[in-house]
Amino acid sequence: MIADFSIPAHHRAYRPASVRKFSRWLLARRGWRIEGDLPAAEKMILAVGPHTSNWDFLVAVTAMLALDMRIYWLGKHSLFRRPLSGLLIRLGGIAVDRSNTTGVAEQIGQRLRNADEMLIAITPEGTRRKVAQLKTGFSRIARAGGCQVLPVTLDFSRREIRLHEPFAPGKDPEADAARVRTVFATATPRHPDNF
Repeated sequence: MIADFSIPAHHRAYRPASVRKFSRWLLARRGWRIEGDLPAAEKMILAVGPHTSNWDFLVAVTAMLALDMRIYWLGKHSLFRRPLSGLLIRLGGIAVDRSNTTGVAEQIGQRLRNADEMLIAITPEGTRRKVAQLKTGFSRIARAGGCQVLPVTLDFSRREIRLHEPFAPGKDPEADAARVRTVFATATPRHPDNF
């Protein structure tokens, strides 16, 4: 449950109480709960999925606000346009130009290394459509940033956001992607045909 979920002080956003209360009310009204533990690590990549719908983003952001967590997330640069760009940046958005991804993992990894604490959420599918395999950027960023990967699933059948066991990225990003896909397969996405 949300009330029992512990957030380390270094990952708190200290937003207004009204934002937290409204977001908690909204999650509870829709029947969502949060299971698992957030490690106390200062830096981590959250690999979030399965990603098959725009609802994934709305549920995840509502949970972030309800828990008063400071989480950064990567989104395609075309989302960051007026009038929403300011709001998305305040919510932790980092624009990424998918047409030119050269060096992105290293750049984001550098941001992680330079930060005292930072959580970055990434959807390894990279799209809401069905994909044969996950993108490996989350693993390469975690390796470049010297941090662990925490798989997080959004299960629409159980209305559950689950934090799974974190792991250190290996030398083979493809193996890490396969590992995360196996975790994602334990959850029912909003549109199962797209996973």
